[in-house]
Amino acid sequence: MKTSLFLALTFLAGLVNAQTCRDYITNDWADSRYVNHNNGTIADKTTGLMWKQCVEGLSASDCATGTASAYTWQEALQIPLGLNSGSGFAKHHDWRLPNIKELRSLAAYNCYNPSINQAIFPNTPIDRLWSSSPRSNIFSNAWLLYFGYGSDGHDDLGSSYKVRLVRSGQ
Repeated sequence: MKTSLFLALTFLAGLVNAQTCRDYITNDWADSRYVNHNNGTIADKTTGLMWKQCVEGLSASDCATGTASAYTWQEALQIPLGLNSGSGFAKHHDWRLPNIKELRSLAAYNCYNPSINQAIFPNTPIDRLWSSSPRSNIFSNAWLLYFGYGSDGHDDLGSSYKVRLVRSGQ
């Protein structure tokens, strides 16, 4: 009896945290939009950008190894410096923090919890990710994107959020 109850509760908890996609909204983020290079990078054929498949702190093909790290905005801006030195990540030396427009291009507005193509970007945290875009009228703020619903917002530069890096070109 206890085992059955545990399994039922585990199943229900999984349903609560499962991604939900709405069929009545066009899916502009289908798998065919992306090219998985099988080296931790994903090319977006629509935007011409190349993304790190995992947020910083996570790795492996399913982005399930490690812990997603949170950084202040200044720390987030510094991450590419270390990544671009030496042999680079996936042999590229031009990684950077995306601007808010680039980050918005990943938000799959037909889905939520998370609002992203999970087959291409697995284990994306339902959290806010920094962009490189400062808020123009509040100099102590920068823009971020919440991948729970694909909505943007801003916060103080000293707050800590997750990071996914990008580079131009495929």
